[in-house]
Amino acid sequence: MPRNTRPLVLEQRQVKRTHAHLHCSETSLHLSDDERELTLRRYIEVSSPEGMQWVERSHRVPVAALMRWIIAHGEEQAVEQGNEMPAHRSAV
Repeated sequence: MPRNTRPLVLEQRQVKRTHAHLHCSETSLHLSDDERELTLRRYIEVSSPEGMQWVERSHRVPVAALMRWIIAHGEEQAVEQGNEMPAHRSAV
């Protein structure tokens, strides 16, 4: 993760299952220092009077592979369309 960038928290939950049981979870994305890998992390914690249990899982993927997957599997949509080049773009 870049030193001056915090992870992107996708989901954070705290659920009181019963009077004494608490279930917490957090899902976040982290970018590596060299910006080549993206890591999805999921942390789960369950607290009760008997104690606490937790687990953290992570899945890492190269950013280039993720972009190729999105292009191959994503739904393509035309954002703009026309017969002339938009004023804010120049011909290559």
